[in-house]
Amino acid sequence: MKILSGQQAENQNEAVKLALQISGEEGMDTYIIDMFEALSDNDKINAEADKITSSTIRNRYGSKATWRTERWFVPVPKLHYEGKDIPQLIIEVDIYLIAAAVVRTQDSRLITLAGAVGKPETLTIPMVFLHALLEKDLGRFAMVARDANYTTWDIPGMKPVRLSNDFVNELTEMLKYQSVVSWLDEFGSQGRYVAPLVAGSLFGLAFRDSTQSLPANKEIMTTDDLISALESMAYQPAEAKEMVRSAAPRLRADTTLEEAIRITLQMGKGGDIQ
Repeated sequence: MKILSGQQAENQNEAVKLALQISGEEGMDTYIIDMFEALSDNDKINAEADKITSSTIRNRYGSKATWRTERWFVPVPKLHYEGKDIPQLIIEVDIYLIAAAVVRTQDSRLITLAGAVGKPETLTIPMVFLHALLEKDLGRFAMVARDANYTTWDIPGMKPVRLSNDFVNELTEMLKYQSVVSWLDEFGSQGRYVAPLVAGSLFGLAFRDSTQSLPANKEIMTTDDLISALESMAYQPAEAKEMVRSAAPRLRADTTLEEAIRITLQMGKGGDIQ
């Protein structure tokens, strides 16, 4: 837990910015945090925050120190993509405590405590689940358990997956207005790193039952096929057409569909083509 001099945050927005700075995720859009707020609202986190605040202040200022704090909890997600067996997007959420404190010993001082508390919460999103959510077909998965906060889903081929209801609802609403890749971009550099992997997996799921005579890594690209592939990744039709138009100078007549998808996604994020 870091001790910073002075009051570094006066409200929730400033606390979010400080938590992102400390965690090294300054490129993340702050409203992504809203998707995970429910994870920080529990008695266990509050008890852990009380304990670490007490130990940190007394270790620094002595056992006779007293204090008064105003504090905020900020969930900060980190993304990982696991492609082995059943591909899945893994979101590990650390809860950061940001606490402005007045500490009194023989005199008084204003400090800010900042750091992660408790154990990270892990959300596992199998690509088959994300694809079903995009297709509005979550009914294909049985619910093993459900309460006001969480639902446990039976995903064939893997252990049951427990997800926050608030998170699934937020994600469902977001994907009504933007693509999965655009949503991942809001996580900053880590989102842009995993986006091509997630998009490629969704593309494979969308076309796994198709009757293509050749796989995407051998099939020669056509504009219509490329646009359809992007739309299967939850891009809006107009957005997909604009991405293909922007990537057109980089595409050749003999470019495979798989390579065309990679180029188009990288061009869409301003990346360099390797």
